[in-house]
Amino acid sequence: MQVTIHSESVGPLSLDTETGFADEVTIRTPNGAVPVWLSIFESVSRNGELLGETGVLIDAFPELVGKARKLLVEDLGTGTQVAQFVEFHTDELDLPEVRKAHEAYRGQRATADELVALLDPKAFVLSVGEGGGLVSWIDFTLSPDDSDQLLVVRFDSDRHATNISWES
Repeated sequence: MQVTIHSESVGPLSLDTETGFADEVTIRTPNGAVPVWLSIFESVSRNGELLGETGVLIDAFPELVGKARKLLVEDLGTGTQVAQFVEFHTDELDLPEVRKAHEAYRGQRATADELVALLDPKAFVLSVGEGGGLVSWIDFTLSPDDSDQLLVVRFDSDRHATNISWES
């Protein structure tokens, strides 16, 4: 069955509920295009409220990126996921820009915001959560051409950033 999702930022999206994906859905960013994965299937097409929320959530992508970056900056201050992720890329890959920013941050010549700014959104995924509302996550990468490692920031149905995980 085909349904249409309305989004101001990407226009009307025709969704095949059998597969759950709309063709070539991307959100333009200053650094390129971020694919949007609509892992929502039948549960959304049967619920007009969720269908409407899907377009609203796609339009909220810039806001969600900002919330994600804030959580990533907070995490960097604790020395956990983000710090380990950046250190891994600094140690394992020849990424001069990352190495320079990491050294500046460790030497207190750069802020956490400057280091986190190197992380680019790679994908935006929408899905129906356990409670029946739309949840989402954004995959961030330091170097999409050199690494399959991702920092994933998850959001609940109220658009609150809830956690960070390191995935590949």
